[in-house]
Amino acid sequence: MSQTISEPIIDVDGVDFSYGRLQVLFDVSLQVEQGEALALLGTNGAGKSTLLRLVCGLERPSAGSIAFEGTDITTTPAERLVGRGLALIPGGHAVFPDLTVRENLDIQALHIHRERATVRARMARVLDTFPVLQRYQRRRAGSLSGGEQQQLALAKALLLDPKVLCIDELSLGLAPVVVQELMAIVASLKDTGITLVIVEQSLSVACEICERAVFMEKGEIRFEGPATELLERDDIARAVFLGGHGDGSREPNGDGTRAGAPTTRTPGPDDSAWARPGSPPERDRPPASTRRPRPSSTA
Repeated sequence: MSQTISEPIIDVDGVDFSYGRLQVLFDVSLQVEQGEALALLGTNGAGKSTLLRLVCGLERPSAGSIAFEGTDITTTPAERLVGRGLALIPGGHAVFPDLTVRENLDIQALHIHRERATVRARMARVLDTFPVLQRYQRRRAGSLSGGEQQQLALAKALLLDPKVLCIDELSLGLAPVVVQELMAIVASLKDTGITLVIVEQSLSVACEICERAVFMEKGEIRFEGPATELLERDDIARAVFLGGHGDGSREPNGDGTRAGAPTTRTPGPDDSAWARPGSPPERDRPPASTRRPRPSSTA
């Protein structure tokens, strides 16, 4: 009796992307399975956040394709993808600071405002999940602590009842004890069957929740495999924690200083030492008839 092979819920195939003349993604391919938690890791400027924006319809690739539940969504706008169950928590700015907590939640539910019973049920569920938001409904979102704002961001996303939730650096700038509280909430979401794609710079934080990890560097995937195996890769850990690359090297900032030294240059989208004004570096593209082999988890 033959086994049915399940189709990935997200399938990114050979994607390129550029900000103007700066190419930031190069032939990126990955799959996300239904119900899994995938960690998307990498150095600053690796292209992690850009990849999430492409998957969620906020940007369009210059080459390649993206599928969701077996249907091509490469050119589908974000507002339509939200209705189909694909949600994103953007890094650092996921709430309206001048509105109250309740107003933030009400705005998020506008697309289903005619379904009053559904809105009431979802609102009750998120307020039960985040008791602090229940207490602070009339408080301005901008007056909340960093951890409370991230709870509000999670609550807003859950009001959309997503099948796939993409989270961009939820732990950024938060105290470790707050990060642990948030990760416990995210882990509970995974137990409900929601598929998670989590962008993180912290290997330990991501690997607490995710079974599988993808490591990106300079717009390409360098590792794809079990998250526990990634923790054992000293070369990758060195790249993350020391700001270098997977081979242990470091690059100039591009303004005459070394990596890690102060710089007055204003960073751009998904900025990195290789993404500078001017033409992107020349890279050989594989022939259209061949596919680049997927990274080995033992590489």
